[in-house]
Amino acid sequence: MQHIQQIFLTAVALLLASLAGQAQNWDNIRSSGEYYYGVGVGATEAEASEAAMAELVSMIATHVSSEFVGIEDESNTNGKIDHKTRVLNCVRTYSQSTLTNVQKWVSGKAPNITVRRYMKRSELVRIYESRIAKAKDMVNIAGEAKEKGKIDMALQYYYWAYSLIRSVQRPNEVTGEGGRILMNWIPLRINEILSDVNVKFDHRDGDFVDLLFTYRGQPVSSLEFNYNDGRKLCQGSAKDGRGTLEMVPGYETSTYHVSLEYEYIGQARGDAEMQSVLEVITRKPFPKAVHKVKDRSGKVAQPRKDLTITASGRPAAAVKSDGTGINLNPRASQTVAQSDTFVATMNQVIAAIQRRSYSDANRCFTLDGLDMYNKLISYGTGRIVGTPNISFFKGTNGTVVARGLQMSFSFKSGTKKTYVEDVVFTFNTDGRIENVAFGLGQVAENDILCKYAPGWSDETREVLMEFMENYKTAYCLKRLDYISDIFADDAVIISGNVLKRADKSANPTDDNISEVGREIIQYNRYTKDAYIKRLKETFARNEFINIRFSNNEVQWIEKLKNRKLFAIQIGQEYNSSRYADKGFLFLLVDMTDREAPQIKVRTWQPNQVSMDKLYNAGDFTRE
Repeated sequence: MQHIQQIFLTAVALLLASLAGQAQNWDNIRSSGEYYYGVGVGATEAEASEAAMAELVSMIATHVSSEFVGIEDESNTNGKIDHKTRVLNCVRTYSQSTLTNVQKWVSGKAPNITVRRYMKRSELVRIYESRIAKAKDMVNIAGEAKEKGKIDMALQYYYWAYSLIRSVQRPNEVTGEGGRILMNWIPLRINEILSDVNVKFDHRDGDFVDLLFTYRGQPVSSLEFNYNDGRKLCQGSAKDGRGTLEMVPGYETSTYHVSLEYEYIGQARGDAEMQSVLEVITRKPFPKAVHKVKDRSGKVAQPRKDLTITASGRPAAAVKSDGTGINLNPRASQTVAQSDTFVATMNQVIAAIQRRSYSDANRCFTLDGLDMYNKLISYGTGRIVGTPNISFFKGTNGTVVARGLQMSFSFKSGTKKTYVEDVVFTFNTDGRIENVAFGLGQVAENDILCKYAPGWSDETREVLMEFMENYKTAYCLKRLDYISDIFADDAVIISGNVLKRADKSANPTDDNISEVGREIIQYNRYTKDAYIKRLKETFARNEFINIRFSNNEVQWIEKLKNRKLFAIQIGQEYNSSRYADKGFLFLLVDMTDREAPQIKVRTWQPNQVSMDKLYNAGDFTRE
């Protein structure tokens, strides 16, 4: 009995000593001047922790308020927001994503739990430096995008970098190459890009207005914009130089108000830090983004004449050269001598779409082709834009592919949105259309069909093009059966935000993936069945899905003698009625059986990564 009492007294003494030590340590944390800290009390640990973090952030804001310079105060409906509140908002952008070295101290039991959160003050300097480094990386991405004519990406990353810099303590001290002050230099670059964008009226057809978008005289590959339809603000997207406005029925005006997008707030989803910064930092207006487009025809809602193409593939009626449309530069071996049959069929399809008498073209299609055609004409409100400039290419297995028809599609769920797409038609050997798909866009198409790649046959290029077009179309038209068929049963499918892998040995089968790839492989990994189930739910929730592809990088893994394996990385802009993001899609596709291609790996990440760093593609699959 005496032995038990001794053990009990020893335990109590140790507990009291521990509590005394904790109290002393907490007193040291509060009095040392080396820490930021906060205390929260709640019924649950999560509730108490949230309160503690709020107090910690408030302490940081109070301490650094005098150090924040060059921050604009802003107004809201309740009046003036003071400088301290402005700084607090900035500091909160750190707490949401980057205050990673905050310690936690929990005591008590539900429903009376106390949580203490604290971090060293020196950590704040590291956090500022990390944000500045991120902004500088974005400046480099924007510069590269501008050089390649990707002005939407250039505007996005310049503005995001500018916003990040405005959220640090001393924005006017952040410098780039050559010591230039980025707070002054970035707005000049944004203005320079916006000044070189020209928006011109092309045609009005009923309630639809077609516009031409060029950058330094060349059609923009992709660009988002906002416009007023006579009642409210709407969103549009230009592709390969063309964009469309859908006005309120009966609304007559000779001037259209268009504002080019440069914030791209919707694309920040998936980056908690960037999203929180854009929500807090005052929007910077750029007047050069605003265009007043005059209807140079002097008429309103003029009817469009019937559109036809001739056997030469050129428009039947003379049309001014406006620098828009598909400008592929294929070799002669890739094209097909145009026949009266192909031209007559395309004219019949064009007439049916233009007149909205869709069934008039039914006999031009096979059963499978007709199914795709019906899905296409049900994709929002569709109409032909511009004048068709159709060329015919050699497809696979003796097929012929018609490219050059552009259509706009508008959707009215929530904010009205309008997209322009290339529509591609594939003829079978009997001269009937067996497939309809959305094109990839001029840049991506040139990368596959025309870019120099030793050893690539015309057929190899067309197989890749056909696969990517069908892949994109399947998501836009919600073809769940097709998507399920093209994913291998054991496919590696990764989707979501970038999170670093905690345990690199967790998946021993990933031994052929590079270190960079290992960081990505950790997040949101799905089996095929789980991915298809999730995709089915996504399709059901959204009125529409639209995918845009930009430039791509393709590797043909030639060392696999008996298999045709391709690694594809392509820029992807994803939009739906509920969500939007922009990033890079990686696909490892087995095209040994070109009638039944199989996706072995599918990943998504927000930034472009060299495939040699992402996946050692040539070593990924063993014979």
